Amino acid sequence: SKSLGNFYTLRDLLEKGYSGMEVRYMLLHTHYRTQLNFTLQGLDAAASSLERLSDFVERLKHLEGEGSFNVEPLIRDTFEAFRQQIGDDLNISPALAALFDLVRKVNQLADDKAIGEAAAQKILAFLKELDAVLGVIPLDAEEVTIPSELEEALARREKARLDKDWTQADKERDFITSSGYVIEDTPHGPRLKKK
Repeated sequence: SKSLGNFYTLRDLLEKGYSGMEVRYMLLHTHYRTQLNFTLQGLDAAASSLERLSDFVERLKHLEGEGSFNVEPLIRDTFEAFRQQIGDDLNISPALAALFDLVRKVNQLADDKAIGEAAAQKILAFLKELDAVLGVIPLDAEEVTIPSELEEALARREKARLDKDWTQADKERDFITSSGYVIEDTPHGPRLKKK
């Protein structure tokens, strides 16, 4: 209720920095026959889930090389689990669990270099099919242009790390962080990501 300070309009949530997609995911995550227990922590969890999906999609888009693992049975099993749960009175939580199980398995396969670009494209096509139902998978996230001074700070940080100048490396990292970005280490080197 408004008197208890736990009443929010969509505008309030947007002003607090949540996106419409995060609100949508949180609403989607609750079964339609269940009363929604709305909390900001729930929105934070939704944001975290969407970030995990976004990172997964970006990883697939940049996956290179060849892999010998056949992902088609994994895709088929995930689709069957998803379809079965959606067909069971729109049981969305286990359906989303099937999606995140796929994310976990594919990330492990990518870590092991068992899949490559061709498998990644098949998985992206499958995610597009799932998103026709869900409408929350960030497949077309807009590319964020990193300011050049932050790219330069990242390069200086990497040089300082190679030179074992930890004070300078920490200074550059702090500058990047205070500018609203985080440094993410990838197999292809560090990259900047908006917080």
